[in-house]
Formats: sequence, structure tokens, C-alpha cells
Amino acid sequence: MLCAAGCSGRDGGTPERSRIAFVVDREAACTDIFVMEPGGAPPRGIGPPDSYNETPAWSPDGKDLVFASEHDFVRRLFVWNGSLTRLTSSPHIDRAPSWSPDGTRIAISSNRDGNWEIYVLSADGGNPVRLTDDPAADEWPAWSPDGKSIAFVSDRSGAPDLYLMDADGSGVRRLTAERAWDGRPAWSPDGRLIAWSSDRDGRLSVHVMEVETGAARRLVSIDGESDSPAWSPDGRRLVFVNDRDGFRELYVAASDGKDIRRLTFLRGSIASPCWGRLPPGLR
Repeated sequence: MLCAAGCSGRDGGTPERSRIAFVVDREAACTDIFVMEPGGAPPRGIGPPDSYNETPAWSPDGKDLVFASEHDFVRRLFVWNGSLTRLTSSPHIDRAPSWSPDGTRIAISSNRDGNWEIYVLSADGGNPVRLTDDPAADEWPAWSPDGKSIAFVSDRSGAPDLYLMDADGSGVRRLTAERAWDGRPAWSPDGRLIAWSSDRDGRLSVHVMEVETGAARRLVSIDGESDSPAWSPDGRRLVFVNDRDGFRELYVAASDGKDIRRLTFLRGSIASPCWGRLPPGLR
């Protein structure tokens, strides 16, 4: 059974009109992209069938969902806005897209030059520009809300850490330096915070950092392991994945980590949630 618990809006009453996309591991070598409105109708699948689909990301206006899809051992980017369109045709792997705040560009992870690096494409999948050039693996870009910076994950220090660079690839600086796995950065809509996944406390959990000061703390206190945080469009809530009941399900928490609620009851394996606006024409 796949269903959703309600999420109250800003006033605790009418649910906020927004959508969450996420990945469901349906069977070996196949994963589906589902889209749901918290507190609304049951989720529905939108990805190409019989494919490995992953890492969805909503455009800033909520109209387009870009994601990676692998078929016949080639992983390319597709965009869904009611119908599917292929964005890239590289014979290598393009994944983990992140939109620029103006919706004109998409940052991705790709091994198209033989190593995992961060690239930026135009919104139609063309004009690729390589931003990083390091022997280590640079992945999981996350574009800042002001468009000036891109956070990403790199193991150039020997373990996966968070880094920050200017949107043109210059000015790279390290954000985390724990002897731990740090990954999946997600900016708050106001640009003050980055939420991310880390096992620095002995198990995978959601942490949050003040970008200006670097002050970091564990955000959610819940049994099991938690990962893949994503902010609501208004910045008041986060959705994340947790396995406390033996299955990877979606949970939502207030931005301070409190008021944790379970969203899905799939009894399966969920990954990579992203939260987007509901376009006015769909409200």
C-alpha cells in the first residue's frame, strides 16, 4: 500500500500545495519515480518503465522534473512535465541534477570525461561546461538559492566531504572535515542553511549547517538511519528517508527537526526525495 499522511500548511490548517518526487526500488535493476502531493492523492509513477530511474529534481517553478534514467546500460537525463523528453545523449552517466534558481541551467554529476566531475548544462541539456577538474570523485551538486554558489560532495581529502564553489567553478572551499561520510547537500530556500546526510555520530542521520559560520548540528532525532534531506519550498519543513521500521520510507519534520511525521507506508525502499512548488495551473 502506498499512501501519505497529511502535512499542515503554514497556519497548521490547509495543506500547502506542493509536490514531492522520490524513487522507489520496485525490483532488481528497476526503480520508479513517483510524484505525490503531501496530504493529497496517492503517489503515481512517471518514469520510463523497465529502467533504473534516480535523482529527481524539480525546476524552481515546479513545472519540470528532471531525473536520470538508465536503459541498456546508458544513463541519461530526462525531463517530465506531463510527458517525457530526453535531455542528454552522452554515452556515459549523467545524474544528480540541480537547477539554477532562475531555471536556465542544470548542474549535474557526470563521468563523460572519464572521471566523476561537476558540469553545468543549459536547461535543454546542451552547452555542457565542466566546473571541476580533480582526480577525486566530485558529485551531488546543489545550487544555492542566490545562484552564486554550488555545494557538492568530493572525496579529494580521502573521505566524502562537503565543498562549496562559485557557480563558475572557482573559489573551491571545504565545508566539512570530519572522519565520516558526508553527502547529499540541500540548501534551505533562504540560503542560510545546508542540510545533509552524515554518519559522523555513528549512524546515518540528517544534519544542518549555517553556511556563514560553519556551525553544524544533528537536526532530527529518530531511531534508525536517516538520509537524503530536501526542504519544502517555503523552508518550514524537510522531507527525508528513514528506516526505523525496517523499510526506507519518507518522513517529514519541521525545520527545527521537531514534529516528525511519516509520509509513506510503502514497506519497501525509497530514495532521493525532492520537494517542489505546485504550479498555479495545477492548484
